[in-house]
Amino acid sequence: MKKSLIALAALAATGAFAQSTVTLYGLADIAYGAQKTTGNAGRSIKSSGVQDGANAGSRIGFRGTEDLGGGLTAQFVIEQGIAPTNDELFGTRAAAAGHQVDGFSAGGSAAALGGTAGAYSNGTSRQAYLGLSNKGMGTLRVGYQYTNLYELSSLSGFVLGSEGIPGADKGHLHGSAAAGGTRANAITYISPAFSGVTVQLQTGSGSAGRDTYEASAINPASQLSVDKNQRTSFMAKYTAGPLSAAVALTNNKVTQSARAAGTQTISAYGVISAASSAATTNAATRTGKLTQVAASYDFGVAKVALTVNDGENGGTTTSTQVSSMTGYNLSVNAPFGALVPFASMGKAKTKNDTTGVVTEDYDMTQFGARYSLSKRTTAYVMVGTTKNDAPAAVASGFTKDTKTLVGVAHSF
Repeated sequence: MKKSLIALAALAATGAFAQSTVTLYGLADIAYGAQKTTGNAGRSIKSSGVQDGANAGSRIGFRGTEDLGGGLTAQFVIEQGIAPTNDELFGTRAAAAGHQVDGFSAGGSAAALGGTAGAYSNGTSRQAYLGLSNKGMGTLRVGYQYTNLYELSSLSGFVLGSEGIPGADKGHLHGSAAAGGTRANAITYISPAFSGVTVQLQTGSGSAGRDTYEASAINPASQLSVDKNQRTSFMAKYTAGPLSAAVALTNNKVTQSARAAGTQTISAYGVISAASSAATTNAATRTGKLTQVAASYDFGVAKVALTVNDGENGGTTTSTQVSSMTGYNLSVNAPFGALVPFASMGKAKTKNDTTGVVTEDYDMTQFGARYSLSKRTTAYVMVGTTKNDAPAAVASGFTKDTKTLVGVAHSF
């Protein structure tokens, strides 16, 4: 049950007890799971046990509104991801479909994982923004928030499986990293709905960066450091009865100074060591692009949903070579009262446009069922498999990831 709390300090100043509210909300998802990742030469990773579930990301948050009069409303959201089965709880969150083992990073950089993502991230903020809203004019938000591409790929009902386990973890999100990721600092405008159409415009930078950073030094031996990151995105959604459809276009233009690996150090005299935690040898301006199209239709006896992605990375921080990325996810569910079985399949591919080499070639399948114990509590079982048939993975990497989960998710 959602609990509405009186914002006492604000109300004491205004005396308007009915005009300002703060709501505490959250979700806890816990499961028992078993996962196996296999590769060439008999290599494998196995893990099992109680873990964070995959029906939805566990979180806790606060949202508030204040009536400013004249149809204008102020709002805020502060939402943190949590890991209910990890001893750090608020200090980490399950961030990927990989093995939930301490010491394995969300990016899969641990040598033992070699190609499958780990499970934890200390980037626990899910959203933190302020906004102004008017029924006739729309909503303006400023702060750390979901990107348009993530709204379409994961939050708008176009994927009926779960991205929290293999089988539906890549196709709908493929290419999103090059286009700025799932969350970032941004200014977002959301229009009112006109004949079922809602438009969402977004501009911003990255999760911790700024649009432009520039530093020069009095000391001639020091070098100029310039970093620019400008992400722009357009999304339109249409809803009419059982039909929903959406399209999103995202451009992520990035410039970084050439620098060696290390730690950037700034003094009163400017940039003494123009180095960053990762080396940047490709200092040219490059633009990641992602086009997404999605649709769903509810036939009553079943609902079908599809996402299609097409993008490119525009080159990387260490290479001018451009890779193109394509992906799709097709899913269906068929409700029988409180029981909703579902199935999902997809594909994701990355190709180096310079060499013609396919570096990622994923095939995905996922099956499961959800059972609503109440409006706020859902029991579920899920089984998913992701295979990577790219030559490099077949030659020396991990090629198959399979996971089974049985869990319960409760929202409050």
